[in-house]
Amino acid sequence: MNHPSTPACAALLTLLTASLPAHAEPTSENEGRIKAYFKRFPDADNNKNGVLTFTELKNHYAKSREEKKPAKEDNRKLHPDIRYSNEHKRNVLDFYPAKVTKKNAAAPLFVWFHGGGFRQGDKSSIGRGGGKMLKAYQEAGYAVTSCNYPFLDIRTGMGYLEIMKHCGRAMQFIRSKAGEWNIDPEKICVGGASAGALISEWLAYSDDLATPDSKDTVRKLSSRPNVAISHMQPLGTDMLAEPFMDQGEAPLFIYSNSPSSDRLHHPKYAELIRDRAKQLKIPCVAVGGGRNSLPKPVEGKTWLSLQLEFCAKHLGLK
Repeated sequence: MNHPSTPACAALLTLLTASLPAHAEPTSENEGRIKAYFKRFPDADNNKNGVLTFTELKNHYAKSREEKKPAKEDNRKLHPDIRYSNEHKRNVLDFYPAKVTKKNAAAPLFVWFHGGGFRQGDKSSIGRGGGKMLKAYQEAGYAVTSCNYPFLDIRTGMGYLEIMKHCGRAMQFIRSKAGEWNIDPEKICVGGASAGALISEWLAYSDDLATPDSKDTVRKLSSRPNVAISHMQPLGTDMLAEPFMDQGEAPLFIYSNSPSSDRLHHPKYAELIRDRAKQLKIPCVAVGGGRNSLPKPVEGKTWLSLQLEFCAKHLGLK
């Protein structure tokens, strides 16, 4: 259906309702605004008598609004606010099951950590702007989680490394749910934007938080991903990511379209960690979007399609 514009039609309904005579219903034959609507949406004439009444217009408009609502089935696929630890109120994540899975096969997993300078942001950001990345991973057969984490707080001693350890706990918790969620704990890629990029890299390159002799079964599990993904590599790369890298560690995909005028996400930070990965022979792909010197995707490709190909290759997916 060709959908009416919400603001324009809402205003039309308000105006017509306010001026509706008690003794007669306006139609396309005596009301210019209804006539214009009928010309644009001829299928609104429900009884096909060549005249559009105000009642038919309202019904058509209401039906068009219903058709534009997100499918309820998609909403049910989200499992929100799952607590991965009781240590902090922001220790919650959202889980999106894989839409397509092979028979009796566990799904690979994409984990996302939001940006916000370690001071703001929310896990719901993965679904904003149409949720393009979320949909792409689900359609490629992945399950997806999006995680919140504590913010910097001098009063409580919540610093950068403490935040990272909370994120590591999220990874361990996710692995503990492998059977229940039908995910493969050995096929996990972790990504993030800005502060989330540093979290992704810290998890990939710092020492594993697994404690084999712990009485806590979750803490026995690995906190490290199999692939790391960075968007908008930020200030702090030289302290929270690059120093932890070593040979043989997780492959790294980088996307940064920040211009050199962006001091917080200057492209030099993406180049720094890319060059370090190459020095250590860590598989690495870095792409831009034309606003810096990082290579743009070749024709027919996008940063997202390249990212999915990178994950599939290094997770061993067909």
